[in-house]
Amino acid sequence: MYANGTARRSESPWSSPLHLAKKKDDGWRPCGDYRALNARTIPDRYPIRQINDFVYQLSGAKIFSKIDLIEAYNQIPVANEDIPKTAITTPFGLFEFPYMTFGLRNAAQTFQRFIDEVLQGLEFTYGYIDDILVFSKTRELHLQHLKTVFERLNQYGILINTSKSVFGINEVTFLGYSVSTEGIRPLKEKVEAITNYPQPKTAKQLRRFLGMINYYRKFIPDAAKIQAPLNDALTGNIKGNAPIDMTNLVTAFNECKRSLSQATLLVHPEINLDLALFTDASDDSIGAVLQQKRKGNWEPLGFFSRKLTTSQKKI
Repeated sequence: MYANGTARRSESPWSSPLHLAKKKDDGWRPCGDYRALNARTIPDRYPIRQINDFVYQLSGAKIFSKIDLIEAYNQIPVANEDIPKTAITTPFGLFEFPYMTFGLRNAAQTFQRFIDEVLQGLEFTYGYIDDILVFSKTRELHLQHLKTVFERLNQYGILINTSKSVFGINEVTFLGYSVSTEGIRPLKEKVEAITNYPQPKTAKQLRRFLGMINYYRKFIPDAAKIQAPLNDALTGNIKGNAPIDMTNLVTAFNECKRSLSQATLLVHPEINLDLALFTDASDDSIGAVLQQKRKGNWEPLGFFSRKLTTSQKKI
């Protein structure tokens, strides 16, 4: 980083501890532990996207590419007066970053704003921070779309990581989902990780399990009802290391795993089709599914469920 100019020696009065983040390729990414600095940083409210923001654009798309960018954050220069604040202390001296680095508050929002500017007007693309999805209805059209995207990236001086990019395929992994012309579904490896999750022994482990499975909540009918016994076990001021008695929770725990393994494929919305909201309620929870009608058949777009509060149950 020092050699390529993304880091330089510093004489800053600021200093954050060195932090090493594990990379997917088993390497390490050096950055700062900026918790103290971030606590004094005004938050940027620019929205970080989610898959629901653009799935309607995928209707009819059959060919997909995912483009990964090289050192994406380093595309953003830090204001000169703020560079000293990025300083980190290391065993071989103090270093600061003239370009945006990982760990800084607002880094994701800043780059999302930048990539939105880069891709502005390209309705066949969707950028999520440093990942760009390109989708087309035909292979010939897809080649044209890719050329347009490459020209736009070149215009902004952005480099592509070809080793992590995939081009012209029928199904692609994006934002933790498998995306194809049929719709979106949870990733197989993520489902396997959750279904193989060991039985929790502490409140922290149970909360982690519920957090993992709820990332895919919209794929699961009656999720609130199925998870209710596990959530009930966490009511009150239960600390993370507090033990959890799973004796009466094993059935609910296994049912949660089963519900994810049988998660429903969610189709891409089409704005010209009829929509219907199907709802249901019990004494303990409420649920709904939004569907669209295609050729006489109802197709699910997403599921919703919620456990009723004690006061709501009295109504």
